[in-house]
Amino acid sequence: MTQFNYKELGLICGLEIHQQLETKTKLFCRCPAKLQGTRIPDFTIKRLMRPVLGEMGTFDKAMLTEYEKGMNVTYEGYNDVICTYEMDDTPPFSCNEEARRIALKIAMLTKANIVEEMHVCRKNYLDGSVPCGFQRTMILGTDGYVELKNGKKIGINILSLEEEAARRIKTENRTNFFRLDRLGIPLIEVTTDPDINHPDECRECAERIGLLLWSTKTKRVIGSIRQDINVSIKSGTRIEIKGVQKLGWIPILINHEISRQLGLIHIKEELEERKLKSSDIPSKGQDLTNMIGNNTGFIGKGIKKGETLYGINFKDFKGIFGTELMEDYRFGTEVSSKVKTLVGLKGLIHSDEDLSKYKFSNEDLKKIRKSLNSDSQNDSFLLILGSMKEVNKAVDIIIQRIKFAFKGVPPETRKALDNGNTEFLRELHGGARLYPDTDSKAIFNPPEEAELIRKNLPEFPWITIEKYSKKYKIEEKLIKKLIFNDKLELFEKLIKISSENPAIIINVILEITTALRRDGKNMDNITDSDFEDMFMDLKRKEISKEAIEEIMIMKADNPNLSIEEIKQQLKLEKMSVDQLKEVIEMVVNNNLEIIKSKEMRAMGPLMGEVMKDVRGKIDGAIVSKELKAAIQKKLEELK
Repeated sequence: MTQFNYKELGLICGLEIHQQLETKTKLFCRCPAKLQGTRIPDFTIKRLMRPVLGEMGTFDKAMLTEYEKGMNVTYEGYNDVICTYEMDDTPPFSCNEEARRIALKIAMLTKANIVEEMHVCRKNYLDGSVPCGFQRTMILGTDGYVELKNGKKIGINILSLEEEAARRIKTENRTNFFRLDRLGIPLIEVTTDPDINHPDECRECAERIGLLLWSTKTKRVIGSIRQDINVSIKSGTRIEIKGVQKLGWIPILINHEISRQLGLIHIKEELEERKLKSSDIPSKGQDLTNMIGNNTGFIGKGIKKGETLYGINFKDFKGIFGTELMEDYRFGTEVSSKVKTLVGLKGLIHSDEDLSKYKFSNEDLKKIRKSLNSDSQNDSFLLILGSMKEVNKAVDIIIQRIKFAFKGVPPETRKALDNGNTEFLRELHGGARLYPDTDSKAIFNPPEEAELIRKNLPEFPWITIEKYSKKYKIEEKLIKKLIFNDKLELFEKLIKISSENPAIIINVILEITTALRRDGKNMDNITDSDFEDMFMDLKRKEISKEAIEEIMIMKADNPNLSIEEIKQQLKLEKMSVDQLKEVIEMVVNNNLEIIKSKEMRAMGPLMGEVMKDVRGKIDGAIVSKELKAAIQKKLEELK
């Protein structure tokens, strides 16, 4: 990964972290705050969206971008868990008090100043993710901070309590389908100040905020926490990167964005050196459809379907579209991705790339250049294929984007991709989309309630992680995993029972539990009390550690059985070493040929045979030791 001189570049980053809260009901209605999975919806609703003026009497640019996409929206819902509020047919209910108190706790963990009187605002969205066209949000904390390991404090600008949006299911035929079960789940948004100056700082800050969130009542499923990064360098501008799913992506995305901005700045300087001006950019191009008759690639197929091939020539632009901005991402891709997002056309062709792969003949290229009045030595041209309506829209977007190349880096919101690159998502949102919600009254945070919450705040999780790692000789990443999986409290209970077995406890409540859940076992059927009973039996040596997984499997399938009843059904009576030796002697005598041929390599096959009879009745380490001794003894007898 490319490393930069971040100080010299003037790197500035900020974070916006969104985390769903674990509550019984949604924020402004009493529907259950629980996703319905793949359950088939009971009904659908179709909506048309249009932009509205904000409080300042202007349209938000990002909303206009969404409107220009011309997408339709269909909502899917359920009769038993969706009410008329989600469908925008009923005013909001009172604010969820459980969610408010959790959010207050989070705000206090960041040392924020608590807002005593919260006012609900509407934040406009036109992407279809909210049926009413706006999200209800309220600021409850300001001017907090989170401290990094080196002592640097990253300011927390605001903490907001707001509604989660609907979840997008699919996009078909220019229609976005959203499921309403997620809409309205309580969400806290944590926004930092632009105090971050290094990619690793950004990753650490995101992790520490995440740990603070996970130390309270928050949802712990994939997608319940989302990170957005704001990135800028002194010669560039602020770019918002949405949808950062993993902490490990953060340094990669920041470095790639730096590379992209440096590349765009280089293009600006190159255009200046060539003495070009934005006024030199043409406002239109030329219809080339009738010039390409025998193309055997997708161009020819598109023309036969009635699509239009359109070309635009750019004087003295040779090499500009081929300028690399990020890995496998050039300026031509930059322009193309904006057209793809706003119009739906999946690709542009430019003359800085190898045109033979598009099945153009030399004769085709001569005709194109002649029609566009293109000088092959100095010019570059773009080709677009689509319906006339799509082409006309695409041409406007292309011209606007290329004209901005003379200014440098356009401020915009970009979507994080799995490969560490980004693509255009929408224009950067501004304050024009925010205005007061006239349907909601002020919500109060009584000082005495806040003080009571403050007195019962948990220890900072990074302190707990360091302390537990040293005390129990456990890797810090495993303690973090306990916090993420909401298993730290269970670990604390079990370590009091069986302090000599921290590694076994970690393995049981993290690894074995995860593996069994993947196998389809309902691990919710195993309570903390069940785990305590199992580890009490382990401490009393009534079961071996190998028995725990068998007990868990049966408990998951039979939640009404007690641990004692399961032990009886599995016949997990304790086995003595003498009883073990009898089993081993029988297995060894029945497998003399294996022992003769494989000598000590017979350990593996014979261990499996012994464990069939003794699993869960005696510690595996004892079994291994006694079997090894028995095989060695038998080998000496056979000599």
